[in-house]
Amino acid sequence: MVINKRIRRVLLENKAQYIGSILLIIFSCFLFTNLVLVSNNLIQLMNEYANDYVQEDASFTTDKSINNLDTLSLTSDLVIEEGKTFDYSLSEGITLRIFTENDKINIPAVTQGKNLNSSGDILLNPTFAAAQGIKIGDVLTIGDKQFTVTGFMMLPNYIVPLKSETDLLYSPQSFGIAVISREDFAAFRKGSNFYAVKFNHKEDSARSQSKEFLGLLKSRGIDILQWTDIGVNVRVSGAAAKFNSASLMGRAMPITVLLLTAVLLSNVIGRMIKRESVIAGALYALGYKRKELYLHYLKFPLVIAGIGGILGTILGIFTVRSLLSVYFEFCEIPMTGIEYSLAVIILSFIFPIIFLGISVFLVIHKELGQSPAELMKGDREKNKVNFLERRFKLEKLKFTVKFKFREQLRSLSRLILLLTGCITATLLLLFGFFLKSGMNYFLTTEVKNSQNYQYEYVFENLRTEPAPAGSEPFAVSKFMFQGDDNKVFHVAGVLPDSKIMTVLDESGKKLRMDQVIITKPIADRLKVKRGDTITIVRKSDYQEFTLRVGGIASSYNMTISMPLSEYNEKFGMPEGSYNGLFGNKPLDIPKNEEYTVLSIEDKIAAIQSGMVPLKATVFFISAVAFIIGMIIIYIVTSVIIEENKSTISLMKIFGYRKREINSLILNSSTIVVIMGYIIGIPLSFAIMGGLMKALENSAPFAMPVTIEPIYIGVGFIVVMFSYEISKWLCKKKVNAISMSDALKAGAE
Repeated sequence: MVINKRIRRVLLENKAQYIGSILLIIFSCFLFTNLVLVSNNLIQLMNEYANDYVQEDASFTTDKSINNLDTLSLTSDLVIEEGKTFDYSLSEGITLRIFTENDKINIPAVTQGKNLNSSGDILLNPTFAAAQGIKIGDVLTIGDKQFTVTGFMMLPNYIVPLKSETDLLYSPQSFGIAVISREDFAAFRKGSNFYAVKFNHKEDSARSQSKEFLGLLKSRGIDILQWTDIGVNVRVSGAAAKFNSASLMGRAMPITVLLLTAVLLSNVIGRMIKRESVIAGALYALGYKRKELYLHYLKFPLVIAGIGGILGTILGIFTVRSLLSVYFEFCEIPMTGIEYSLAVIILSFIFPIIFLGISVFLVIHKELGQSPAELMKGDREKNKVNFLERRFKLEKLKFTVKFKFREQLRSLSRLILLLTGCITATLLLLFGFFLKSGMNYFLTTEVKNSQNYQYEYVFENLRTEPAPAGSEPFAVSKFMFQGDDNKVFHVAGVLPDSKIMTVLDESGKKLRMDQVIITKPIADRLKVKRGDTITIVRKSDYQEFTLRVGGIASSYNMTISMPLSEYNEKFGMPEGSYNGLFGNKPLDIPKNEEYTVLSIEDKIAAIQSGMVPLKATVFFISAVAFIIGMIIIYIVTSVIIEENKSTISLMKIFGYRKREINSLILNSSTIVVIMGYIIGIPLSFAIMGGLMKALENSAPFAMPVTIEPIYIGVGFIVVMFSYEISKWLCKKKVNAISMSDALKAGAE
């Protein structure tokens, strides 16, 4: 059709508006393609890793060694393998956890170099080796023996190589894992035993098989000290949660941006049709069919969707490997290949066409559904006063204020679009600030200020001898909520007159330690208050216990504390026993005892190290929010200028200065932008609250939904800065309108 020749001309005349729409589509398609492909690949690689290298279904420790493992495996119809481990300090602040080589369960995946071939060979995890500058062929001294690094490996039960299950983030600068032969390990004459289990019947529930196996061990007089299902092993479940959140983000955010773009573009196209309604009516009268005009106007969104979809999809595909490398910095999974799903690529290209096509078609159908005679009368609703404008009494206001209010109220669709865009930009912007504030709060309140000790020792076996001077004993074990096997928390027994443990309630009042105290996340989850009774399940044998809540702590850790004597009595432990020590200085522990030690300084250093990539994430999210806000405000402001061409021209004829015209036209949206930001703040709290609840199962703590006041101010500055940039870009359009445009409009 001849009229299709104008498509290129119209796009070039208003290129900034359409380029903005294309950028939004590129961003949404890039996010969808990139995040969905990355999350799908990560999940597939993790599943292949678990199958190929026989990831455990559970691991446990016992009070005594288990003999005749082959017989036990046949009797219980499962695979069981014994492993040994100990921690070795390579240098001050650097710990290497050494494991024996397994050949049945948790088989090391050698990703570079060679496997263990002879005595004196050692394998390291690659992230630790890279952080320490260790290369293949280097020699490490462990004890009195020298080991040669023959290769780098990964363990399927240490996908996130955390030193402790309570750690928030992996720090390769201070912790790594290694594998040596069983013969070399035996030469050290040290280390603790553990057992890995792989069930043969996948059709049966893991809990039923675990319970049956635990019963068999108990019947043989073997007590379980610790039992960890793979589903609650934070070194594995933490990675799965991150992959799933990437997949969710890769679907939710692009759809949100596409919906916003569809509404934005349909608004622009709809107003273009209204301005050209006389031309459309004339074309009808000249013999053009309705279908032909529909197709003509549909080509605008289809061209924009096509360009943005192709560029965004290509960009997303080419950056998949880069984002995977970012994930592999904290998750260790063998990279066996990248699969580029054709379905995801096609969907990425089709989604913008569907969203924009449908939204613009509805607008076209509404605007061109009238008869040619009605269309040729022009836009009869242009100066119609809507109910919202009638409700506000603007007559007594100054002309400048009245003009700005009317400019916004005259078009409700444009007002809602601008408001929604500002709210969306605010939500994105504050999302990053919520994460940063939450981590800062956790670091200062939960780690630095709440801990009155410097060192925490946890022993493999129970101790009954008096605690060393300057320390306090405690006991700790893992429990689950009744009816929920996916969430594990700790129950700790502490001294009722503890000088080290300080627990505060929500009012800041110190709680007595001679009662059962649950933390706020547990209270919220179980919906209990002081005086209520709760039922918990011990992880090691699935036995249920009831506790009466004496107080609720304001801490965000998932922990229950109670007097040590009551703990031992309630859970059937020997009187006076404990398996941990708190201290403010290093303790002199006999060398024949197996234990792990964690200092508060190490924990703080790990969190601070992990906050470095978080800062980059916050910066990226802020930049995205800034760009989205700027594009939306620019396009809406451009629409305002386009609709007020004749008004601006008349103002110039009447002698209004450029500054006055810019103030009237460009500043009319200021109140809407501010309202959008204000509305976005409580919405951000609500959405973050829901997100933190969804992530509770994958974290050993509950992230507080808090934001530092300074970030509220920074967010406002960023939003207003994007608004000012948009106004600056639009000034050229206002200045380009000549006084003759008013005469042309009158002639038409």
